Amino acid sequence: MSRVQLTIFCAVQDGEAISAALRDGFHLPVHLRREDVLGRDFGDAETGERVVGTLARMAVDLELASERVADAVAVATDARRRLPFRWRTVAIVDGGRVE
Repeated sequence: MSRVQLTIFCAVQDGEAISAALRDGFHLPVHLRREDVLGRDFGDAETGERVVGTLARMAVDLELASERVADAVAVATDARRRLPFRWRTVAIVDGGRVE
């Protein structure tokens, strides 16, 4: 079973709902971090973000089996949110816990 890190990039105000839905649906740790995105692709932006040219986003990270990615994206899609989100996966080559 291969493992991946799923990252969902969503509006800050949608981060709590998406992360709670993922946590409740998969019972796995969910990591959140705020990001500012500079760029010209404003298809996901609110009006105010288009004016200033910066998107305020939340990155929601979850490590899970690659076979569960479609399920996780579906859970995030069904979460109560206002704006579209983007997502990607990265393969986990190695990892562990050090005490």
